[in-house]
Amino acid sequence: MWRSTASCARWAPTSNGRIEGAMGVKIAIEGELPRDFGLARPKLKAAAACFAARSAARARQIFREVTVILQNDAESDEVHRGILGVEGATDVITQRYDALPPEPPGVYGELYVNVERARQAAPKRRGWSPAKELLLYIAHGMDHLSGADDQSPADYARMRRRELGWLKGLVPGIAALLLAWAPFAAQAQEEEDWERAYGSVGGTLVLPQGGVDMRRLGGATFRLGYYVDDFLAVEACAAALENVAGLGLQGLWHWWGYEKADPFFTFGATGWIDGTVGPTGGIGFFYHLDDWWSVRFDAQATLGLDSSPGMVYALSAGVQYAF
Repeated sequence: MWRSTASCARWAPTSNGRIEGAMGVKIAIEGELPRDFGLARPKLKAAAACFAARSAARARQIFREVTVILQNDAESDEVHRGILGVEGATDVITQRYDALPPEPPGVYGELYVNVERARQAAPKRRGWSPAKELLLYIAHGMDHLSGADDQSPADYARMRRRELGWLKGLVPGIAALLLAWAPFAAQAQEEEDWERAYGSVGGTLVLPQGGVDMRRLGGATFRLGYYVDDFLAVEACAAALENVAGLGLQGLWHWWGYEKADPFFTFGATGWIDGTVGPTGGIGFFYHLDDWWSVRFDAQATLGLDSSPGMVYALSAGVQYAF
């Protein structure tokens, strides 16, 4: 559900084979880029320059030179051990250096990017390809170079959502203007490059228990929601059954939100016109087909608070669209 409203500029190779972006960063690419990724080396350089410029604008730093080194699992494992003392391959390793005289002050660094890991991980993501996964690793490395940290789940979510926005901004053209005002717009753009609103529709089966004067009913459920932060959404729900209607307001909390398989839980209140009114809780599961469409499954329970307490269970399955 991330779609950027801004684009990154086109860069042209310099005489020394590097790419220099509008903010002065020099990008070099080393290592083997698989042909079946369908990603030309000049485009990879341009994307890396774009990510560096966005990262620099967000942190208000000056990026000078960054070398992107493409590796396989074995090479990544070796670098991981050597730099961080950690065994095993990983997606990207970031190494930042201080400027040495007579170099001007700024950010200098290396990104060790695992091409093999990108190929393995791409099928697990929504509407994804190895090339996109590789670009995401480079964006993540550039984000780290500016000092961004992902030690906590909230920090990781902020970084990932920002980087996905950068990735979706890779549309060449008039967006060179973006970099002219990037220092002022980067933080605002960071919050606007993904769809916060969504709607869903699905079939519902209601299973009342206890003292509730309802029978098993089938029908449809409609939801409109809005994301208030990286994990939490608020949604209004309406259920239209055979001869009963219900309205609800609930929160939806993602356990994680960046893989095709995306579990969540819900909490709120539901009122059934001819049944019970009370607090609602449940669990659910998204399977994201692409950046906009998802299949959604919900299982919920509503506790009745009337004179004949009982439980109403609801199962639903449908589709959701982010807009």
